[in-house]
Amino acid sequence: MNGDRYHLVELPMGWMVLLAGTDGLKRASLKPTPQEAVEDLGTDLDGAEDDPDAFTKVVECLHRYVDGDMAALDEIDLDFSRVTPFFSAAWNACRSIPPGETRSYSWLAAEAGSPLAMRAAGQAMARNRFSLIIPCHRVIASDGGLGGYGGGGLGVKARLLQMELDRPD
Repeated sequence: MNGDRYHLVELPMGWMVLLAGTDGLKRASLKPTPQEAVEDLGTDLDGAEDDPDAFTKVVECLHRYVDGDMAALDEIDLDFSRVTPFFSAAWNACRSIPPGETRSYSWLAAEAGSPLAMRAAGQAMARNRFSLIIPCHRVIASDGGLGGYGGGGLGVKARLLQMELDRPD
């Protein structure tokens, strides 16, 4: 028993496994099936206890986001320990992108303090530990292409962007 807790949540865009420690949410994996979500966390789940009550606020924020409250995800506390300063800066910059808008990897690199580090910005998004909560679906290639999306594929990325555009104001 390592003190970590986890919970599996069904959302309209897939299944999310949440993993938290004493300092907040450590991982959130969004995948098309519950099995894929759990497998994505791999050994991070070793010793963690299934504790739905520990995630009441996070689950509430996720459902509010799905229901159109685009600011709800900003209320979720994330544990960035054991993350490089650049990844932390890139993830925080990504969280600042307004819902329904997109930014390029070069914008993300500049916001993270390293304007020439576009590849590193791409790696930060590829290694995003917090699917949906750090909205890497809002980061696209400079030519307007969607790029990749590990949170369930490009179809999910496109649907998330469309959902944010169509939200009621």
